[in-house]
Amino acid sequence: MKQIQYDRSTILTSDDVADAVIEYAAALAGGNRADTVAIPSVATDGTMTTTKVLIGPSSQLVVEDADEDELEREDAVFVARLRAAALTFEHDEVIHADTRSDLTEGPVA
Repeated sequence: MKQIQYDRSTILTSDDVADAVIEYAAALAGGNRADTVAIPSVATDGTMTTTKVLIGPSSQLVVEDADEDELEREDAVFVARLRAAALTFEHDEVIHADTRSDLTEGPVA
Protein backbone atom coordinates (compact mmCIF):
# COMPACT_ATOMS: atom_id res chain seq x y z
CA MET A 1 0.00 0.00 0.00
CA LYS A 2 1.05 3.57 -0.59
CA GLN A 3 -0.15 6.95 0.54
CA ILE A 4 -0.52 9.83 -1.88
CA GLN A 5 -0.18 13.17 -0.13
CA TYR A 6 -2.19 15.74 -2.06
CA ASP A 7 -2.78 19.20 -0.66
CA ARG A 8 -3.75 18.40 2.96
CA SER A 9 -5.26 15.02 2.15
CA THR A 10 -3.84 11.54 2.40
CA ILE A 11 -5.07 8.99 -0.13
CA LEU A 12 -4.44 5.33 0.70
CA THR A 13 -4.21 3.15 -2.39
CA SER A 14 -2.33 0.26 -3.97
CA ASP A 15 1.32 0.45 -5.01
CA ASP A 16 0.55 0.25 -8.74
CA VAL A 17 -2.19 2.87 -8.58
CA ALA A 18 -0.01 5.34 -6.64
CA ASP A 19 2.88 4.84 -9.05
CA ALA A 20 0.59 5.34 -12.06
CA VAL A 21 -0.88 8.52 -10.56
CA ILE A 22 2.50 10.16 -9.95
CA GLU A 23 3.76 9.11 -13.40
CA TYR A 24 0.62 10.57 -14.97
CA ALA A 25 1.12 13.79 -12.97
CA ALA A 26 4.63 14.05 -14.41
CA ALA A 27 3.30 13.53 -17.94
CA LEU A 28 0.61 16.17 -17.40
CA ALA A 29 3.18 18.65 -16.13
CA GLY A 30 5.45 17.96 -19.10
CA GLY A 31 2.56 18.57 -21.46
CA ASN A 32 1.40 21.66 -19.53
CA ARG A 33 -2.02 20.04 -19.10
CA ALA A 34 -4.42 19.22 -16.28
CA ASP A 35 -6.91 16.44 -15.67
CA THR A 36 -9.27 15.16 -13.00
CA VAL A 37 -8.51 11.64 -11.84
CA ALA A 38 -10.79 9.37 -9.81
CA ILE A 39 -8.30 7.36 -7.75
CA PRO A 40 -9.42 3.97 -6.39
CA SER A 41 -8.66 4.27 -2.67
CA VAL A 42 -9.38 3.01 0.82
CA ALA A 43 -11.52 5.14 3.14
CA THR A 44 -10.66 5.59 6.81
CA ASP A 45 -13.22 2.91 7.75
CA GLY A 46 -11.51 0.39 5.42
CA THR A 47 -14.11 0.43 2.66
CA MET A 48 -13.19 0.89 -0.97
CA THR A 49 -13.94 4.33 -2.35
CA THR A 50 -12.88 6.73 -5.07
CA THR A 51 -11.06 9.98 -4.42
CA LYS A 52 -11.22 12.61 -7.17
CA VAL A 53 -8.29 14.96 -7.57
CA LEU A 54 -7.33 17.66 -10.04
CA ILE A 55 -3.78 17.15 -11.26
CA GLY A 56 -1.98 19.81 -13.25
CA PRO A 57 1.44 21.33 -13.88
CA SER A 58 1.62 22.93 -10.43
CA SER A 59 0.28 19.93 -8.48
CA GLN A 60 2.52 18.73 -5.71
CA LEU A 61 2.07 15.03 -5.04
CA VAL A 62 4.10 12.92 -2.66
CA VAL A 63 3.92 9.12 -2.70
CA GLU A 64 5.05 7.27 0.40
CA ASP A 65 5.02 3.64 1.44
CA ALA A 66 2.22 2.76 3.85
CA ASP A 67 1.98 -0.17 6.18
CA GLU A 68 1.31 -3.38 4.29
CA ASP A 69 -2.36 -4.06 4.53
CA GLU A 70 -4.80 -6.73 3.48
CA LEU A 71 -6.92 -3.91 2.05
CA GLU A 72 -4.64 -3.49 -0.98
CA ARG A 73 -6.65 -3.95 -4.13
CA GLU A 74 -4.98 -3.84 -7.51
CA ASP A 75 -6.80 -1.99 -10.27
CA ALA A 76 -5.15 -2.99 -13.55
CA VAL A 77 -7.75 -1.19 -15.68
CA PHE A 78 -7.16 2.14 -13.88
CA VAL A 79 -3.37 1.76 -14.10
CA ALA A 80 -3.48 0.84 -17.81
CA ARG A 81 -5.79 3.78 -18.57
CA LEU A 82 -3.53 6.32 -16.83
CA ARG A 83 -0.39 4.96 -18.46
CA ALA A 84 -2.08 5.02 -21.89
CA ALA A 85 -3.23 8.60 -21.28
CA ALA A 86 0.32 9.62 -20.38
CA LEU A 87 1.48 8.35 -23.78
CA THR A 88 -0.83 10.80 -25.57
CA PHE A 89 1.42 13.74 -24.69
CA GLU A 90 4.26 14.94 -26.91
CA HIS A 91 6.86 12.95 -24.99
CA ASP A 92 6.39 9.18 -25.00
CA GLU A 93 7.77 8.23 -21.59
CA VAL A 94 8.09 9.41 -18.04
CA ILE A 95 11.59 10.76 -17.43
CA HIS A 96 12.38 8.94 -14.15
CA ALA A 97 15.54 11.01 -13.75
CA ASP A 98 16.34 9.38 -10.43
CA THR A 99 16.70 5.91 -11.97
CA ARG A 100 18.11 6.52 -15.47
CA SER A 101 21.77 5.63 -15.85
CA ASP A 102 22.06 7.61 -19.10
CA LEU A 103 21.65 10.83 -17.11
CA THR A 104 24.61 10.17 -14.84
CA GLU A 105 28.24 9.30 -15.32
CA GLY A 106 28.12 6.40 -12.87
CA PRO A 107 25.68 3.70 -11.88
CA VAL A 108 22.45 4.70 -10.20
CA ALA A 109 22.24 3.65 -6.56
